Amino acid sequence: MKNILFFLALFVVNTGFAEHFTLNNQAYNPAQKIAIQWATSSKEVEKSNKMVRNEVKLNPKTLRFLTQMGKIDLDIPKKAEYFRVLVWSKGAKNPDFLTNWVDIIPNKIYTLNEDHFVPLALMSGTGC
Repeated sequence: MKNILFFLALFVVNTGFAEHFTLNNQAYNPAQKIAIQWATSSKEVEKSNKMVRNEVKLNPKTLRFLTQMGKIDLDIPKKAEYFRVLVWSKGAKNPDFLTNWVDIIPNKIYTLNEDHFVPLALMSGTGC
């Protein structure tokens, strides 16, 4: 019985104190897939940037897809330090647009508007 109570208490503490932030999603479009991508270090940021430029499939464990507009409370994965938002048009294999990487600040409200997105072509050096 003590073991069960211990594990239950541990679960409550872990979930009760999880860090989070709020994303005020004003850019949602049902014709697009929008996802948050997490990174734990600047090295991981660089690796992810290379993957996107080279059109390599992203690790699904680093993504969380958004399905709604408005304010969304997001739990911050362990050790995550940065996030960015990626957008795919319907049926696209690779993202069409992305935001810059952002430092994660727990309990902050981030507002996402369409003007925050940069076309992938500009990141890969094929744009204007």
